[in-house]
Amino acid sequence: MSQKVPLYEIGLAKEDPATELVMSKLGGSLEKAKSVLSDLIEAKISVKSQNPEGSRTHYDATFTVITSKKQLIYTDEGWDLLKIADNLSRKLEGELTKHDDQRQRDSVRKRSA
Repeated sequence: MSQKVPLYEIGLAKEDPATELVMSKLGGSLEKAKSVLSDLIEAKISVKSQNPEGSRTHYDATFTVITSKKQLIYTDEGWDLLKIADNLSRKLEGELTKHDDQRQRDSVRKRSA
């Protein structure tokens, strides 16, 4: 039952070492999210880079998580791809508190005495 959630990347270079770090960070966040969002189907990160030939590259990233009920879409942009991955994983983990159904205790009045 502990299958990994498929994570696809679009627009990242396969030979870039930052790609492996981005995929591992987002994969770890998905594994954490799977305990609360048990209906995860797949996830995808799409990165668009601007000025890749220059000294600095600007990245626009979109992280899409597809569940059986809805799509969660997170976006971020910046100069550092690893910081963008941190922000996107933090946004996904922030979503977990909204979906945690076991946070409230049983009512005292409804307990069997």
